[in-house]
Parts: sequence; structure tokens; C-alpha cells
Amino acid sequence: MKLQAFLERMFNQKRVPQALLFYGKEGVGKREIAFELSKALLCLKSQYPSCGVCESCRLLKDFFSQPEEKLKVYQGGAFVYLQGDHPDFIYLKPERTEIKADQVRAVRDFVYIKPALSHKKVVVIYNADAMNPYAQNALLKVLEEPPLDTHFILVSHNLNSILPTIKSRCFMLEVPPLNKEELAQRTGIKDELLLELSEGSLVLLESLKEKKEIVETALKFWQLDWVNLFKLANKLEDWSTEDKLLFLKILSGLIHKKYLQEREERYKLMLDRVYFAMEYLGKGINLKLTLFYLYLKGGDKNASYKGALSGH
Repeated sequence: MKLQAFLERMFNQKRVPQALLFYGKEGVGKREIAFELSKALLCLKSQYPSCGVCESCRLLKDFFSQPEEKLKVYQGGAFVYLQGDHPDFIYLKPERTEIKADQVRAVRDFVYIKPALSHKKVVVIYNADAMNPYAQNALLKVLEEPPLDTHFILVSHNLNSILPTIKSRCFMLEVPPLNKEELAQRTGIKDELLLELSEGSLVLLESLKEKKEIVETALKFWQLDWVNLFKLANKLEDWSTEDKLLFLKILSGLIHKKYLQEREERYKLMLDRVYFAMEYLGKGINLKLTLFYLYLKGGDKNASYKGALSGH
């Protein structure tokens, strides 16, 4: 991958910025790339990829395979971040749906102490777009004058939720979607339709494979009559938020494909409505009205995709 070759060159030239921001679609490998860079920065042999055998690499090796409860660090009875056996690495992630200011303040306490094992310290902030405004402002104060021995590595699925002042202080690197060949090689999935609908995301591809019924429902959406549309709208009310989101993601992929084919303005309007519904899902959005709007705009004569899943 070109990005990894770039990171290796930057590392060998000792030009790794103190704050990096990896962004791109969910499920394209951003977390893995951020973690590999973290291991290299902390590696006692100072090499990229990391040596894998020094004490630092050994302590980080099984970080993500451990139960999360074992890694959780609490302050004042509240969860702040994850930390394993490596004293110079912490992993900040949302508490439920957001990263709070107190979590970032706990990170500030960590970054101003000297490294205990490695020559550097690393803070990974996963789902950085989940930081609420107070948390982002707290982080900004650290990024304005970061300790020279500390690297911040942010990972984001949604750049629009991150303050411009945060982005301006980070070296931003886009992680591109995986192509169909890479997806097939890494998952063993060969179904062309699933590979196309996944939009280069491993996470989405696995969800599509596991939940074929939702895929089939989305594929037939614009072929329904009004009676079955009402039935579907009522049925969706009982679905989990995760399943509703997957359904909307599939619809957005189908609509986007149709827009690329025909370049009609109505498809852009439909995409805007789907993205709005995805953003506010679980926050009072009326999903039934969204479905009726998409159905009317699309129409059964303009089905965004026809066909069914092939067997596996």
C-alpha cells in the first residue's frame, strides 16, 4: 500500500509529526495502520515496521486480543481510556457514544510525564469525531504545545465532526477504501454484488454477508407496491439501530450507483435525505417518512438495482 510506504519513508527520515489524523471510510484499516505506526514509534529498535521482538513490541502485541474490561482505566469512578501492560501507550475511545472532556484531561496528565520504557509515548484517539466540543477544546490546548516526546494519532470516520482548529494542527492522511481484489483476498468473499455494496469497507462487507435478508430487502425496495411498502416501514420499527443503519447504507450505495449512471439531480437529493437519516438515527428521525420520500423519488420504474444475491 502506498500509504504504508509513505509512512515508512517518513519514519526512516525521522519526520513523523507529533499529531497525525488518519481519516476515511469505516472498516478500511485505519485503526490497524495507526496501531502499526504506534508500535514502530515505541519500538526499542526504532524501526518501521516494528521489530516485533523487543520488550515494547512484546507488550503491545496482544493489546486488541485482550478483554476490554481488563484494559480499562478509571479515574474518580469514570472510564477514561484503555491501557495494557505498556506504560507509554494509551488508547482513547468513546464512552458509549462520545469522548468526554474528562477523558481528554486524563490524557493530558499522561502526556506530561516522562516515558517509562520507550523513547516516546503514543496516544491513539479512535473515533476522534466522537469527541464532544468540550473534549476537542481540551485536546486543542495540548496540541498547541505538545510534549516533544509524545505523538497523538487520531482516527476518524467523519472529518466534518472535527473542529478545523484540531485538523489544522494534525498531519492529515486519507486511508483509501480497499479495492474488490483486496476485499476478496482478505475475506474470501467472491460475490460481486456484496463486494460492490461494501464500498471498500471490511466491516460493511462482513455485515452484508451476515445479514442477507436486509440486503435482499433493500434490493427490492423500489419494486414494492404501496401495501408492502407500509408493511416494510412498520417492520423496520422493530429492527435494531444497527440493522436500520445497515439498510440505509445499502440504499445509499444503490442510489449513488444510479447517480453515477444517470447524473440526475433527484438522486443527489435522495442521498442527502439518506445521509441525514443515518446521522440522526436514534435521535427522533421519522424513518417512515424517509422511506416514503425515497420510494416516491426513486419509483419502481427506476429501481436502483435489480437482482438477488448469488449463493456463497
